[in-house]
Amino acid sequence: MSIKRAMLISLIFGIGIGVSITLYIMSKNNGYAVIAPETPPTTSPIVVTPMPENSSEIRLAWYYNKPRNNADMLNIVEWYDFFILIQGDDEEREQMIALGAKRPILQYLEFESIQDPDSCSDEPKLNQVAYLPGDFCDIEDKHPDWFLLDEYGDRIIVIEDDEKWVLMDPANAGWQAFFLERIYQSQADSNWDGIFLDNVPVTLAFREDDGQVPAQYPDDASYQAAIQEMLAYLQTNYFAPNAKLLFANLVSRRDDRTWADNLTHLNGVMHEGWAIDWPNKYRSVDVWEQHMRLAEETQAMGKTILLISQGTKDDLALQEFAFASYLLVNHGNAIFRYANSDDYREVWLYDNYNVDLGQPLTSRYQDGDVWQRDFANGSVIVNPSKHTAEISVE
Repeated sequence: MSIKRAMLISLIFGIGIGVSITLYIMSKNNGYAVIAPETPPTTSPIVVTPMPENSSEIRLAWYYNKPRNNADMLNIVEWYDFFILIQGDDEEREQMIALGAKRPILQYLEFESIQDPDSCSDEPKLNQVAYLPGDFCDIEDKHPDWFLLDEYGDRIIVIEDDEKWVLMDPANAGWQAFFLERIYQSQADSNWDGIFLDNVPVTLAFREDDGQVPAQYPDDASYQAAIQEMLAYLQTNYFAPNAKLLFANLVSRRDDRTWADNLTHLNGVMHEGWAIDWPNKYRSVDVWEQHMRLAEETQAMGKTILLISQGTKDDLALQEFAFASYLLVNHGNAIFRYANSDDYREVWLYDNYNVDLGQPLTSRYQDGDVWQRDFANGSVIVNPSKHTAEISVE
């Protein structure tokens, strides 16, 4: 057992498993007005600091749930250095911080919809802004204009895991203010370093698939303008002045032509299904190369990118292919995870995460059908047409 791991085990039992904190939840404001702080924040900005351009440090991301048990927590704190958790996982977050978890730690929020619970007294899920009992009924009664409507005037509803979610109008000023008010409330806890927004749509592709195109936004351009308006509102009125991070998972993409435009108001972005296909297949050479360029271009913009490769736990060849692809394009601001969306709470660790390649000597370069990158202690080679990868240490 390593000294580091022994210290972690000692510390976790030293702090006690029963750590508890009180969630800070401000009372609701009938007008949903957002009042900015009277004085600028005095804390230093929380940033995801990119490693130097020649850095080869392996960086792993953990999300979206708390660890299953103490053994998992030890591994997560030791191996991962970027975290996304859900409001309500505060006790586990405090334990992780006490154990020396790296920062940042972001709070997960659903972006495009809110939950419609069975009744006004039911406890809603905490992964969205309408998280207080009665929130949905209050919005339905007093602010029906906040909902996104289809061409027939009906609300756009998505059913997921037997739960009903209702889409909201991103350009509605009242909805924007309510969303921001709830961010102010939850982020008052200083151990949150920012927000991760899930399901931020880039186009109407998902809505078209479901036959529910919003009447307010009949095309991609108008819908994306509304999305960007809301992101700009959040960044300008809270995240930038309060030195907090705003990340997002961009979904419903048709292609990557507007990728850079969608990052304007974000500090970082997640790319699920990166380099390999969902959940356990290889991609074509053209798509693989497109994903590689996307990771490089995002970092060149000064943004952080979370590269999430979807696979199965025991497919070691697929894992090595995805991880080697990551090593080809990591320029200090890319963070990796090989996982499966059905098993995000599981800790999957692999021997190749221990590799010590040293500093990179080159960017990736092509030699025939393979791509290679040279390091001080070895090299990484990926053949996207034959779906092979080799991580060599001299």
